[in-house]
Amino acid sequence: MKACEIYHISHKKSFRWKWRYIPTEGRAVESKDSYALYFECVTAAREAGYEPRPQARAPAAV
Repeated sequence: MKACEIYHISHKKSFRWKWRYIPTEGRAVESKDSYALYFECVTAAREAGYEPRPQARAPAAV
């Protein structure tokens, strides 16, 4: 499976989730739909043949 990333987008006064695959060469492939739940987005990405990779998180402020 190709690795993809999960990201959020603004939606009304909240947000929704989408996935995208960015190849080293060529056009990015992005989900047409957005999802209310992170899990729904992960499931949709896997059904499309992509494996979501963990996102790096910013370190907590000290």
